[in-house]
Amino acid sequence: MELMELYNQETIEQDFHPQKLIALLLDDSTFPIYKERVVYGRGDQIKLESNKVESPYMYIVEGGIGAIYIGKQIIDFAGEGDFIGLHHSRAVSNTQICSVALTGKMTVWRLVLSDVIAKIMSIQEGYLYHYNYMRTIYERYALKIVTSSDMNRKRVENMLQVIIKRFGAEQPEDYVKLPRCFTRDVMANYAGVSKTTLSGILTQLEEEEYIIFRLRNILVLNESHI
Repeated sequence: MELMELYNQETIEQDFHPQKLIALLLDDSTFPIYKERVVYGRGDQIKLESNKVESPYMYIVEGGIGAIYIGKQIIDFAGEGDFIGLHHSRAVSNTQICSVALTGKMTVWRLVLSDVIAKIMSIQEGYLYHYNYMRTIYERYALKIVTSSDMNRKRVENMLQVIIKRFGAEQPEDYVKLPRCFTRDVMANYAGVSKTTLSGILTQLEEEEYIIFRLRNILVLNESHI
């Protein structure tokens, strides 16, 4: 019997949500594995490679926000409840994948990837947790790939919507506050535009009231409320 005959997509999304996988991985009552709580400061590098064990590390973010890099390019962000290293491949030669803390404090659980995979496989229907997680990651990365061919302004707009959807704080009047850790350097890197180009686009968006500069904050119009 095939997977979709046993579970519909809605059931998989709810019953095998990544948050439930986190609870299982951190639970020591069955199949306990190594874990260590680590706190990083802004700019600290969170490395997947380990000099102590053969398997790379992976991380569960407890608090704070980090950027995920391949080489010098930001490909994604990770915040509370996200994984770092569970889906990142080392198959691409001559590239280094790591995360860098963007917030003043970023708290994570550090685990060994091989232990994590072993524990997932020990759980009845554990593969469904991994499947569901990888599905959400695929959708996120597919969207970034599709929008990478857009014009610069559209790429910036898409980036702002992605950030506020995952990390923003709701504000009155259908605007969402962009966390301050998303500096212009960070946003330009992720969007694949120069810092000068980004500044020009942000000025245009302010004139059209797509964004609002308020004190040291940027408020972004939430398109899902339009």
